[in-house]
Amino acid sequence: MKSPNHLDLIVPTIKALKEMGGTATPAEIAKKVIELEKYSEEIQNETQKGDKYRTQLEYRLAWARTYMKNYLNAVEDKSRGLWTLTSDGFKLDISNPQKIIDTVSENKRKNSKVSNTNKKNNKIIKEDNGEEWKDDLLDIINNSSPESFERLSKRILRESGCVDVNVVGGANDKGIDGTAVLRWGLISFSVKFQCKRYGSSNITPKQVREFRGALGHLDKGIFLTTSRFSTEASNEGVDPSKGKTIDLINGDRLCELLREYKLGIKEDKNNEVKIDKEFFQNI
Repeated sequence: MKSPNHLDLIVPTIKALKEMGGTATPAEIAKKVIELEKYSEEIQNETQKGDKYRTQLEYRLAWARTYMKNYLNAVEDKSRGLWTLTSDGFKLDISNPQKIIDTVSENKRKNSKVSNTNKKNNKIIKEDNGEEWKDDLLDIINNSSPESFERLSKRILRESGCVDVNVVGGANDKGIDGTAVLRWGLISFSVKFQCKRYGSSNITPKQVREFRGALGHLDKGIFLTTSRFSTEASNEGVDPSKGKTIDLINGDRLCELLREYKLGIKEDKNNEVKIDKEFFQNI
C-alpha cells in the first residue's frame, strides 16, 4: 500500500472525527485513522524528511486538517488541542473522495489568486499547518539540560493534580526519575514517572517494559518524552494483560500540555502560539 498524501487523508479524517463524536485531539485522530484504514506498520512508522518529531503520517494528517479548515470549512480548532467537525463537515458527502479532493484543489486555486492580489498590496498570506511551534518548542527542550527537563516535568505533573512530586533519578535510578501522588477528588494514589529526552529516536517496547518492571508494587507509571513511541511501544504501554498500564506522554502531547497549562506558552486572540524562551532558560 502506498503512503497516503494529505489530500488522501481528508476523508479518513472526517470518518474518524464522525466516529469519535465530532471532536478529537490530533493523536486520537491519527489512531482512529490508522484503525479505519488499516495502515501497515511501515506506513505508520515512516519518518518525515525534515521533521524530527513526527512521522510522515502525523505530518500529513496535520496538513489534511489545515486543508479541511481553509478550503472546506469542515473543521475548526477553537479549543486548545482539539479539532471539531463543523456543520459543513458533518454534511459533507464522503462517498466520493475524489470529488472532495477536487473541491479542495479548486478552492485552493481560487484562494491563491486572492493571495497574489494581497501580495501586491503588501499583505502576504502565510499558509502553515499550525504545528510548527511544536518543533521549535521541542528543539528548545532537547537543547536544555537533563535537570531542566526534570524540573519541567515536575511542573507539568503538579499542574495536572499531582502533589509530593520528587525527582529521585540518578546513576542507579533503574528507570525511575521521580515519584508523586496523584489526587483525584477524594481518591489519591502513588505514581512513578520517567522523563527522558530521546531527540528524534522512537521509544521502543523494551524501554516501556523496563520502566514497567521498575514500578515495583505500584500499579501506575507515567513516561514523559520529547520523542515519540513506536506503535509497538504504545501497545505495550496499554496492554491490559501486563497488569500495570503506563501513561505515555510523547513530544506532541507534551507540547499540548504545556499549552494547556500555560507553561512557557502564550497565545494571542487568534490562538497563535508564542514561545516564552525566557521561561525555558530559567526553569
